[in-house]
Amino acid sequence: MPKNKLTIPNILTIIFLFFFPLTGLKILHHNLTNLVIVIFVALIFILTIYYYHDSRKYLKYLLLYYLLCLIYLLLSFWHSQSFNSYIPNEYSLFSEFLTILKLVMPITFLYSLYYQKLPKKYYLFIIRSWIIFISGLIIITNIFKVSLASYGDGLIKYNIFSWDKKPYYVDSASKGYFMYANQIAIIMLLLLIVISYYVLNNKYSFIYVFLLGLAMLMLGTRVSSLGGFLTLLFITLFYLLICLVKKKPLQKRSFGLFIILFLWLLILPISPFYNRQLELNKPKINQVMGEVVDSNQTIESKEEVSSKQEYVWEHYNPEYLPSYFFTDYYNIEYDEDFWYDFVQKYPAYQMNYRLIEKSIIKRMMQINNNKLDIFLGISNVRIQNVVNLERDFVLQYYAFGIIGSLILLLIYIILTIYYLYLFFKNQTFDLFIISTCIVIFIFVSFLTGNIINSLFSNLSFAFIISGYRKEL
Repeated sequence: MPKNKLTIPNILTIIFLFFFPLTGLKILHHNLTNLVIVIFVALIFILTIYYYHDSRKYLKYLLLYYLLCLIYLLLSFWHSQSFNSYIPNEYSLFSEFLTILKLVMPITFLYSLYYQKLPKKYYLFIIRSWIIFISGLIIITNIFKVSLASYGDGLIKYNIFSWDKKPYYVDSASKGYFMYANQIAIIMLLLLIVISYYVLNNKYSFIYVFLLGLAMLMLGTRVSSLGGFLTLLFITLFYLLICLVKKKPLQKRSFGLFIILFLWLLILPISPFYNRQLELNKPKINQVMGEVVDSNQTIESKEEVSSKQEYVWEHYNPEYLPSYFFTDYYNIEYDEDFWYDFVQKYPAYQMNYRLIEKSIIKRMMQINNNKLDIFLGISNVRIQNVVNLERDFVLQYYAFGIIGSLILLLIYIILTIYYLYLFFKNQTFDLFIISTCIVIFIFVSFLTGNIINSLFSNLSFAFIISGYRKEL
């Protein structure tokens, strides 16, 4: 077969990947969309096994992995039957199965991509099409002020041409029509890493870096705005170091990256991200139950209140502890002791959403009081029915336990060890790029959450890192 001739699995994969960014749109955020994605990934996998005979050599190990995941699911189901809780919290085997299915999709897709060996020009075609669609949508909707806000549910009120007026970040940070800002941020960050590498080989790649940088500033998250700048700076400096150590001539195209870094640095101080940091760092005098109180307010002793629930309502700080946490998520009616102790234990300035979410989950485990929770978890569905912990790997630890996390997150452990080993052994710039993608993906997932469990982000990651070829 000619080297660049496309097979049926190649064609299906390219079509699937070309339209894949559409699945990140808010209008398509639905379980039905996830089902369609799973069907396509499964079909691509089956066709790959059928057309590429060498892919069958290690198929038994992949099937063994699937069996291991199934065994864990059954153990988790058995373990969940004795779960104790103060709140109504039903376990769904089907929902847990769907979550595990989403977590095994990246390794399935990577297996297919590895044996398909999609030609480089088609890999780059997909990368560039993603950049044009994602960046273009964010930039155009920002300019015309019809974009969804990155923070909040409405549309933005100010576009990039109003940033010099220092508008409120909620009204200026824009995510196009995508569902989650943090998911699109990590995808854009990975695209930035990869396309920065190709700037050195193709002068037109400079345009794609520029579009990404502008869109990431418009998105306004910490990962996209500051993380994008630092990542691009790190890549550029490492390239200079490689040229210096290996005595290679510095490509003129690399100066394009310095131009973009300079422009990025100029825009950053007026960007939505910077305005958000100013807003978050303001000293706060908070309105609590109709009274103005300082965040260091002294809390009354337990004896001075007649009711624990009344105490919480009188002393909670809505600026740091929104009431929906104890009215909707983990209702105070079921566990007033927890909220009473929580408000007493943590001063307002120490609170943040992740602390609250993690404390609720730890309380659920404390009430259940089962040592097996450490090894098998309390199930993702039970956690999501109460609260969503926005910190990947920590969430999976509580949901699946040590055993489940090791099984379901095994791919990220293997990829990190394997590519870092290759990089330190060969010390090439292309291996540096792919290793950076993996490390950044894991780090951002831990930092922001809601990434590992998402098909939109974890399959995007799988495709982007699949572009490395030993022969390149």
